[in-house]
Amino acid sequence: MLESGGFYVYCPSVCFEVTDEDAGDFLQSQFTNELRPFDSGRASYGLWLDLKAKVIGDGVVLCHGAEQFSIISEGSDAAILRAHLERHIIADDVSIATFERGPVFELPGAVCGALGLAMPALGRFEASEYGCVWHVLESHYQLMTDSESAADRLRERLIAVGCFELSASARGLQRIAAGRPLVPDEIGPKDLPGEGELECDAISFKKGCYLGQEVVARMHNIGQAQRRLFVVEGEGCLPTLPLPVFIENSKLVGEVRTAYVQGGGWRGVALLKRRFVDSGDLLRAEGMDVSVVRALREVTAL
Repeated sequence: MLESGGFYVYCPSVCFEVTDEDAGDFLQSQFTNELRPFDSGRASYGLWLDLKAKVIGDGVVLCHGAEQFSIISEGSDAAILRAHLERHIIADDVSIATFERGPVFELPGAVCGALGLAMPALGRFEASEYGCVWHVLESHYQLMTDSESAADRLRERLIAVGCFELSASARGLQRIAAGRPLVPDEIGPKDLPGEGELECDAISFKKGCYLGQEVVARMHNIGQAQRRLFVVEGEGCLPTLPLPVFIENSKLVGEVRTAYVQGGGWRGVALLKRRFVDSGDLLRAEGMDVSVVRALREVTAL
């Protein structure tokens, strides 16, 4: 079996094609990360924010040229994101359409290398025999298959060489170990990017204006956000989410937002008030104790 041979498969919630002569400039004004220069083959990960810099969703933007882009997101709400983008098309010549492909495979670099799959440089994408591959995570590649039949062929080939498909829970634990926030589940419409410490990989502080930029820049320059994502653990069955958590004097300090089975208990991510909580603390929730393990992003980021 290949070392680190686990792969994960998901159906993206957002698959948009953004086209027309103002497509590039329009997306540049909405996306938190740098899209310029509009070189074909460029892949950028970033966020979509509202005017108050709250996180509407995240995604990867693939540039096919200055007038054609693909937006792909694993978990953002397609209807909300599309309405948000269309609301800000004023005098721009921009068209947004939905496209259909097969599921996306998240693959470790070792697996791609063993199978001879396309391995684009960080921040790039390219075509492969199964579909489009992009690279925005240091150690992983995302491959969007062209069709369900292409996905079946790829899955069969992966299993034939000793790879194994990760469950949602196993992938969740792997993601937590890597320090990767899940948008919008862990940082979403009520939250700011800085609360998920997403500045290091989802935001450019050198590009021109984008929606919500002033708030993001102010928080970045002033200092720490009031809340932070922490890895937490509990015993027993998975809790009902979101799970409010309290300190000893019954003061509410945040909530657990994701949780995955781990041994006889669970591990997840909570958004907590950093003024009252730190690693090693024991919090109280309804019917259970919740241990604070560490800050989510103390490990190497994406």
